[in-house]
Amino acid sequence: CDPNGGAYKSPTWTSLIYWTQPTSIRLSSDQSIDNLMIYPNPSRDVFNISFTSEEIQDLRVRVLNVVGEEIVVENLQQFVGEYVKQVDLNTYSKGIYFLEIETQKGVINRKLILQ
Repeated sequence: CDPNGGAYKSPTWTSLIYWTQPTSIRLSSDQSIDNLMIYPNPSRDVFNISFTSEEIQDLRVRVLNVVGEEIVVENLQQFVGEYVKQVDLNTYSKGIYFLEIETQKGVINRKLILQ
């Protein structure tokens, strides 16, 4: 602030630039999977992942660490129906991981917190 309580403007600095970074990518209303659930989240070790695919499609389910290394990879060919999986991360460091589900219509990303 300047001495009068107004905004301070520096002759050498430009204005602040604000941006947002999405934590997930949302698909359009015609999503190719439904009922995505991840629980518990946060977790101390095991994450339960489930979703439903109403149409036959190829899917890729991955869990990545913060530097993008694959922890879990599962390629599903011609998948339809209910997907249920337990992912055990008890041998990995505490922190942030990412669930990535790649469908024929896009990619869904969700954050996993390992305590």
